[in-house]
Amino acid sequence: MRIYRIIGPLLSAIAVLIAPVCAAQTTESTETESTPKEAGPGIHVRGLSFQLPAQLPELYMHDPAGGDEAVGVKLTVKDYLNRDSGTIPLKGKSIIFTKKPEHQSIKSPADVVASLTIPGNPSSLICMFVPGTGAAGAPPCRVYPIEDDKKGFPKGSLKILNLSPLPVRIQLEKKNFDFKVGEIKVISDPPVGPSNSSGMVAYRFENGQWQKIASGIWPNPGTVRVLQILFKSPSSGQIELMGIRDIAVPN
Repeated sequence: MRIYRIIGPLLSAIAVLIAPVCAAQTTESTETESTPKEAGPGIHVRGLSFQLPAQLPELYMHDPAGGDEAVGVKLTVKDYLNRDSGTIPLKGKSIIFTKKPEHQSIKSPADVVASLTIPGNPSSLICMFVPGTGAAGAPPCRVYPIEDDKKGFPKGSLKILNLSPLPVRIQLEKKNFDFKVGEIKVISDPPVGPSNSSGMVAYRFENGQWQKIASGIWPNPGTVRVLQILFKSPSSGQIELMGIRDIAVPN
């Protein structure tokens, strides 16, 4: 009988001690689940304009999932690649580019320049701005996201962008590299000849056959990176090829 008399009060005391701990754990779990999603570590972004009729103004990058008090991250966009960049923390998978730093500018068609849905999980991007579709209500620019880290665009590589309306082929030292419409692909180790350069021939696939676009000699990129862009010229209507050297070191 004495044992039961001792254990009974002990159990009651233990229950009293455990109750606040359980309550605290439950409260902590509830608060964690209701906490808003934090922004991620951010994406390193550089801007590049291509075939635009005029120089873009200074732009601001906005996360549409950010709050109204969020301030846009400045991005300078030029028609060549340099080290100017901005890093934007993101909660979601998209960026809206506007002319103003205020978050509310993403709701103003007059201020929105372009928008982008981010593919994959890149740590670094080149955002290439090209003319918009021209559709009613559409922004004045479209953006091509170009992966810009060591894996996606390593030193000494070529990155080919086929912005033309036709499949294209780049032949380097007789080795063929084919690109579908809209495809972006890296040639990480370009084949070279005895002079450490590549004999290049570019083709388009039209009317059931490969037709030559251009030919020339491409020097070995060495330690730099080179974008090669195939596009339909608005003036000539022909598919042309343009190279842009990038001196920045990939992250």
